[in-house]
Amino acid sequence: MIKVFVNGFGRIGRCATRIILEDKRFELVGINDIYDTKQMKQLFLNDSIYGKATSTLKNVKLFNQKNPPIIESDVLLQCSGEHLSYEANLPFIKSGAKKIIISAPASCEVPTYIHGVNHKNYKNENIISNSSCSANAIVPIFDIIQKHFGIKCANLSMYHSYTAYQKLLDVKHYSKDIRRARSATQNIIPLESSAADATSKFFPHLKDKLYAKSIRVPVSATTLYDLSIKLADKSSNKKMLEILQNEIELSTILDSTLTPLVSKDFIKNPYSATIDLNFTELLDGDLLRICAWQDNEYGYASRLVDMVRVVAGYRIREK
Repeated sequence: MIKVFVNGFGRIGRCATRIILEDKRFELVGINDIYDTKQMKQLFLNDSIYGKATSTLKNVKLFNQKNPPIIESDVLLQCSGEHLSYEANLPFIKSGAKKIIISAPASCEVPTYIHGVNHKNYKNENIISNSSCSANAIVPIFDIIQKHFGIKCANLSMYHSYTAYQKLLDVKHYSKDIRRARSATQNIIPLESSAADATSKFFPHLKDKLYAKSIRVPVSATTLYDLSIKLADKSSNKKMLEILQNEIELSTILDSTLTPLVSKDFIKNPYSATIDLNFTELLDGDLLRICAWQDNEYGYASRLVDMVRVVAGYRIREK
C-alpha cells in the first residue's frame, strides 16, 4: 500500500482524502492542519457540495501543528496553500516524507507535472508541483491543439465558482484587487488569473501570448472554460471535431459531451475537463472557440491522487 500524508485539510485536501480512502491501494497515515481536529472530522464527514463521506477518519492520525509532525510516508500532499518553494518543503522531507506533491503552482525551482500531459517524464524528483486546477483543465486541451494545428496565441476566460478566499458579504479584504472585497454570492466578479503563466510553462513559445481572466460567478463548484485560440494552421470544423473526439477516446483525463448540461451536472466529475462540443466552433479556419467544464476541486484532486501513484510507483520500480 502507498502511505500518504495530507498537510492542509482545506477544500482540496478533503477532496483528495475522500478519493484516497476509497482506493485500497492507499493507506492514509496522517492529516495535519492548524485548526481543531473535531472541525476536521466534521468538515470531512459532511460537505455542503459533495454530501456525506462514505469513509471515516477513525483510524487516521490527526494533527493540528504549525510545524510538521514526524511521520513516515511515501508521499506527502502539500495542500496547505503555503510552502510553495523547494526550500519551504525540506522540513517535511526531514520529518519522514519521501516525496512531496504541492497542490498549487510552485516557485521556478520546483518541477511541474500534469497527469495525462507530462507525467511519464517524471524524473524521480522528491518535490514536485501539480500546477493549478485551471492548468490541469487547459493544458491537456492545448496539448491536442498544439500537436495537430499549432497555437499562435489565446485568450482564456474562466467562469469560475467562488472560492474561500472571497467574501460572503461586502467587507474589507487584504487583496490588491478591491473587487475581492465584494460579495461572492451576489456578484459576477472579474479577476486577474495566473492561468496564463501556469499554461505557458508547458508551451514556452506562448509566453506573453496568452491572456487569462477568472470571472467568479455565484455558484459553489465547477468552472466553465471558454478558450479562444488562434491556430497556426487552418482547418475545418469537421476535421477539428474528428480530431478532438479521437483524442478524447484515447485520453484517461478528458471527456466530451453533446448533452445540454449545466454547472451542477459536473459536481464530483473526475475528469480534468469535459469538452462541450455544442460550443466548439472554428471560425475562418483558424480561430477556435472551445468550451469545457471542470469540477475545479474534485477533478483537480483526482489528478493529484493520480500523481501520487506516479511518484510512488517510480520509487517501487527503482527498488
